[in-house]
Amino acid sequence: MDDSPSQSGRDTRVLAELCTLRLSSPFRIAHGASSERQMLRVRACGGYGEAPFVPYYPEDPAAALSWLRRWEHSGEWRNEELDGLQQAPRSVRLALDVLRHDLMGRASGQPVWRMLQLPDPNGVLSCRSLSIPSNLSEFSQRVRVLGGQFGMLKLKLGSGNLDFDEAIVATAREAAPHVVLFGDVNGGWTPQDAIKLIPRLARLGLAFLEQPVHHDGGREGWLELCNGLGSERLPLFADESVQNAADVSLLAGLVQGINVKLLKCGGFGGALEMIQTARKFGLQTLLGCMIESSLGVTAAAHLAAAVDWVDLDGHLYLAEDDFEGLKFDSQGRLILPLSAGIGASPVSTTALD
Repeated sequence: MDDSPSQSGRDTRVLAELCTLRLSSPFRIAHGASSERQMLRVRACGGYGEAPFVPYYPEDPAAALSWLRRWEHSGEWRNEELDGLQQAPRSVRLALDVLRHDLMGRASGQPVWRMLQLPDPNGVLSCRSLSIPSNLSEFSQRVRVLGGQFGMLKLKLGSGNLDFDEAIVATAREAAPHVVLFGDVNGGWTPQDAIKLIPRLARLGLAFLEQPVHHDGGREGWLELCNGLGSERLPLFADESVQNAADVSLLAGLVQGINVKLLKCGGFGGALEMIQTARKFGLQTLLGCMIESSLGVTAAAHLAAAVDWVDLDGHLYLAEDDFEGLKFDSQGRLILPLSAGIGASPVSTTALD
């Protein structure tokens, strides 16, 4: 950066901490239910970065924090150091990448999307996700309420009961007949389960289905699924099976789309590479997030106009979001902050002080 913090005489140390964010209610997916998320937070020169720890991506938060604190002992902020962090835990790489882009945007006086020469994400439609329900009557009412603002809803499936998974989709379709619905199984079905259920879900009008088979099955699991499906099928998107651009290439021809998340590929550069690779193979792209604060979700939102579908609501499941940033209008369209950089700011000024 031309206007680097070190040149301005400010303290350039990267401060780091772990924090725990509670959810307003347990969020259940095929991998299990959770009621809190642990985050890695970094701060330097007035900028912020964040990375969530996700139960199904094993990574020790204490080890990640220790790694980062050993690195930060240099006491300097140098981009060439960041570029050499390929062996760091993915949470460290993401948190520092978000921080770097926040600082670069602030220094240039531009939001990150403009600095990266991307289309304006403001006004892009996003969806809302619903976790696997336990009560279909309550779930139906929830769908009606959310469908009144968001024209797209994402249904978490993989309950362990195929009939109940079908009932989730049928209930949502009845409650919100004009809303675009898509499903996300998070790898909760075997290929045989998916072959049996996908035609039934296609009749209920799902737009597409995300990660029906577990990523541990590799390309072979997807191949078994695709070979077993007849003509009555849904477009299939890969999420956990595609962590980077190389994975996208491996699944081209088997899936119709991919889910891009900053955490999976370690930052903005990896995400853009995934998007470009998907375009090369004619695949659609879904921009997703984890359950994280407005800092992490707002960072991802800068890519929203570069993809086909958007799922950025992870901050809305928190009991108390300690950052503010991305908002939605009455039709579920993105409203990003006007400020430079990532645009998210802490609700309290005490964080990492």
